[in-house]
This record gives sequence, C-alpha cells and structure tokens, in this order.
Amino acid sequence: VNTELDKYLKESGRKELVIAGFMTHMCINASTRSAVDLGYSPTVIAAACATRDLPFANGKVLSAASVHESSLAALADLLAAVVNTADELG
Repeated sequence: VNTELDKYLKESGRKELVIAGFMTHMCINASTRSAVDLGYSPTVIAAACATRDLPFANGKVLSAASVHESSLAALADLLAAVVNTADELG
C-alpha cells in the first residue's frame, strides 16, 4: 500500500510474483490479494512464510501452524499458487 512497487513491476513487464515473508495471516494475505487485484499471478512459498500464535475467544490460542496453514489454504483456494519450497517453482 502506498508504494511504487506496482509501478516498477509494471515497467519490468513482470506478471508472475513470488511472495514470502512474515505474518502469513496479515502481510502475506494482503500482499497476495493486492497482487491479484492488480493483475499479477502470485505464488506463495509456504516454507518461506511464518506467523505467530493468535489469541482467540475464551482464552483459547490458535497455534501458529494452524493459522499459517489455514491462511495458505484460503489463498490457494482461489487466488494463488502455493508451493512448499522454492525448489517447486517452475
């Protein structure tokens, strides 16, 4: 948001993006969805992303692994390719 990344990517002619980073449920999710909205084809590398445990109702805590996996599953459902490692990139 509010960066010139889209401009630079469009100038380069690239349409396929590889996404990795921290906070799968926030930054990775938002970046992937924005990429799709801007006309890119994103691929998320699962092993190159991570998140943290999240507090939930009644003192329950959702494990980082559960949050990570469910976030990636939601992205893979309709928005992005999700691969386990960079070795799986074509």
